[in-house]
Amino acid sequence: MRRGPPARTGLRGGLCLAVLLAWALPAAALDAGKPFRDYVTDAWGAEHGLPQPNVRAIAQDRAGYLWLGSPSGLARFDGVRFVHHGPREIPGFGDGILALYGDAQDRLWIGTSQGLLMRDRERFRRILPVVPDRPSAVGALLWSGGRLLAGCSEGVCTPQDGRLQRLHALPSPAHSLLARGDGLWAGGDGQVFHIDAGGVRPLPLPASAAGAAVTALAQSGGRLWAGTRQGLFQLRDGVWHPAPGAAGQPPLAVEAMLADRDGNLWVATPQHLERLRHGRAGERVEEAGALFAVRSIFEDRDGNLWLGSMARGVTRTWNGPTRRLGRAEGLRSPLLWSIAAAPDGTVWVGGNDGVDAWRDGRFGDHIPGARLPHPEAYSLLADARQLWIGTRAGVALLRDGRVQRPAVLAPLRDAQINGIVRGRDGRLWFATSHGLYLLDVDNRLSRYAEADGLSDPRVRGVLETRGGRLLLGTEQGLYEWRAGRLLPIGRLTGLDAALSVTALLELGDGRWVLGSRQTEGLHVYDGQRWRQLDHRQRLPSNVAFHLAENQDALWVAGMHGVYRLPLAALDQALADPARPAGARMVLNSGADQAGGQRGKCCNGAGSSRGLVRAGQLWLPTRDGALLVDLAAEARSVPRAIRIDSVLAQGQRHLPASGTLRLPLDARDLTFEFSLPDLRPTSVPRLRYRLLGHDPSWRDLEDPAVRSARYAHLGPGRYTFEVADFNHADPPASIARAVLELPRRFHQTAAFRALLVALCGGLLWLGYLGLQQRHARQRTRLERLVQERTRDLRAANARLEAISFTDPLTQLRNRRYLAQQIPIDLSFYERDPAYRDGGDVVVFALLDVDHFKAINDTHGHAAGDRVLEQIGRLLGSVKRKGDYVARWGGEEFLLVFRPLPRGSLARLGQRLCSRIAEHPFDLGDGDPHRLTVSVGLIECPLFPGHPQLLGWEQLVTLADRALYRAKTAGRDTWVAYQPAAGACLPETLQSLDGDPWWLVEDGLLELFGIAGVLPADAGR
Repeated sequence: MRRGPPARTGLRGGLCLAVLLAWALPAAALDAGKPFRDYVTDAWGAEHGLPQPNVRAIAQDRAGYLWLGSPSGLARFDGVRFVHHGPREIPGFGDGILALYGDAQDRLWIGTSQGLLMRDRERFRRILPVVPDRPSAVGALLWSGGRLLAGCSEGVCTPQDGRLQRLHALPSPAHSLLARGDGLWAGGDGQVFHIDAGGVRPLPLPASAAGAAVTALAQSGGRLWAGTRQGLFQLRDGVWHPAPGAAGQPPLAVEAMLADRDGNLWVATPQHLERLRHGRAGERVEEAGALFAVRSIFEDRDGNLWLGSMARGVTRTWNGPTRRLGRAEGLRSPLLWSIAAAPDGTVWVGGNDGVDAWRDGRFGDHIPGARLPHPEAYSLLADARQLWIGTRAGVALLRDGRVQRPAVLAPLRDAQINGIVRGRDGRLWFATSHGLYLLDVDNRLSRYAEADGLSDPRVRGVLETRGGRLLLGTEQGLYEWRAGRLLPIGRLTGLDAALSVTALLELGDGRWVLGSRQTEGLHVYDGQRWRQLDHRQRLPSNVAFHLAENQDALWVAGMHGVYRLPLAALDQALADPARPAGARMVLNSGADQAGGQRGKCCNGAGSSRGLVRAGQLWLPTRDGALLVDLAAEARSVPRAIRIDSVLAQGQRHLPASGTLRLPLDARDLTFEFSLPDLRPTSVPRLRYRLLGHDPSWRDLEDPAVRSARYAHLGPGRYTFEVADFNHADPPASIARAVLELPRRFHQTAAFRALLVALCGGLLWLGYLGLQQRHARQRTRLERLVQERTRDLRAANARLEAISFTDPLTQLRNRRYLAQQIPIDLSFYERDPAYRDGGDVVVFALLDVDHFKAINDTHGHAAGDRVLEQIGRLLGSVKRKGDYVARWGGEEFLLVFRPLPRGSLARLGQRLCSRIAEHPFDLGDGDPHRLTVSVGLIECPLFPGHPQLLGWEQLVTLADRALYRAKTAGRDTWVAYQPAAGACLPETLQSLDGDPWWLVEDGLLELFGIAGVLPADAGR
């Protein structure tokens, strides 16, 4: 897909100069003092939009975009989004890209298996080969002496007037190039060529590498290095020697090689990545994740190292502002809770299993948790020659290598020690889950809790201000200890009394800062009033566990990471609540804002949750001790936003220097833009607007989709603008494109004049035509609506019939009766005979006798046959208007429309007889005789109380009668009727719940074939 040239961005001259400086002046490289595991790696593959995970070549252009070459094309990366250029867009693509180079004129040079290409102003152009009609591969590109040098089959070439010209003929292809002060070096087959004013001098490799292609050359540690598949070699005294490696290890098979700006020599082999320092192997990085089969290495202008994999995309490796100290440095348990510095420089850390001491670059002096009151060292205080250890169940004292449990602190043995602070007067304060404890210099212990003013005894931290005030952060507000009393503070000056305080700090200017669990923000007290900062000022939501001030900035470490807030930005946000606070994520542990290094952060609120030492912030985390470099600040050189194209009517249009005039019918537009920013800690906040349509700025719905769409635009002149609102001066970052949507003929003044002239004559004819047209449309629409309505009703009727029908017997089901019976009873109540009690509705509940034996003996298929036949038989018994429904299992419910009261015996006997006389087919060819038991009841049961029982209650009584028929020997019927002389209270109109009390009180009696039956013994 073709992309347009960059639009005029309208940037100020200062910004352009900054971009040029950013291109010309490289940033710092990777810190050679860090192990690779402390670098930060970010990977992109096919799942992130990379068209091909096989990255053979990497380069960066003048604007800052990263270009990745693969067998399937070329991809441009701006740090967020990939833009792909396939082989169809690139003439002479051949079998893939072998080399890339971006020059200072914003041109991209592309070496392929078929020759050299150039991309200039969004267009690809093929450079003709040295020998006409005989393309040759270009595998190396280098800028030297003000021109581009290309390593090709004929030797060293340069493009001139659209064609490759051979500068230096070599006996073999130039696979790699390197420029040094002493001339040009070219890697050939089995030898390296030194080219200077005196000519070409070959330097053969050792016999073990004879004929091996020298695919990489590098200058590192004052030596020249040559990489081949047969090994890595260094030049000493004009002779190539194998590079020294580990004893017993085979020679390094070099796939790619790069010397970075900090003196690291990176060598990619088929199995791993080697880092050499001062000519010797310093570290081996085994393959893991995206670091698999590295085939290309590139260092961008920000000092990031990019590693292209053969199968897993590209990986960015960068310094990151942090370092972790863990098991590799001797730490026994990486889950840490507390950290404290001793006067002698020792740093103590408390974790899940005791404490460890950091001295001379290693952890040691491990005190196991088994020697402490509780294994978890939750808080620490390091004095001279002794260490106070607060655990989740009491306090221990480490002195002269021995762990003691002072008897005076026995009352703390069940308390979680959240903090230990020594006051200026020498007294010790313990913040615990049971309140505040004070250990005087005379070894007396005092406790302050609810009786002394606390609303919640859980004290999280203690802070002694420079003015001598003692502040307590609790789970229910901020307090001050004053002469043995705990007084709530801040309630009259804007601080919530129920605030859960997680961290406390006094700034250098005397202001207080605290973090809270509820707001996940900061609260600042200026001596008169508390003010809150949170997500409304774009402050990252973070439950602060530690606060520190360093170098005019506030550092906040908490549950979701670490961020830096300049004090000047803090003051501006407090003065203007609508202004963003300007915080920057340094370590991101799932924060609600992007940016920063990914990693695990901090644990628990309390004291000893961090310290500043030698320009580093030390933090206890879930993954060892975290060291944050307080001086590491990402170099903030602005990058220019580029409006790449305007998509209209399926065609891409390239923004021009003036006004872009779009086609006549272009009314739906999509603007595509990009911002080349490869800095990991830099997260732009792009916003856009279309002047002439909507002057307000809009945020991107998805930061990874850098496009804006507008639909149904009217004709006129528009200006599309996009800016980075994380830029120090957002208006200075604006990129804009001016465009014009032409008017259609009917929108012009000439058309309107013609329309006025014709309108009078055509108005009446048009009116008549519209009337006829509307009438026809209305008729068609009404007919269509009627047809659709009929179809819908028929479909609903079919669905209703299905939902009301038992699939086995095709009888009605319980759902149908639940809907229909109330309707029928309401209808029958209009009949005088029913209303007077002469006619009744009869409910007959029928159950097949010994049905389980049929299933057990003949199988469930036979049981289904029985149910189907009974359904048909009962259907022949009922009258028109009666219902037969499958009630459940082998039970059937018959509902007889009104008939004379006293018909139960006749109906019951009729049902039993019809079933007993019928021969049933069980599928074995023999007739079988079955019987049923029937329970019956009339509705209404009491003529004088027609609403006493609902139909579900009557069916419940019929079920009781059915059960009595079963216990009476089956093949019979039993019914309930009002007992002789039964009299109900006149005030009793309806009965809820179980009607069994009517039987217990003798108001109902059972009767069957033999007459009245004795009452049931119970339910």
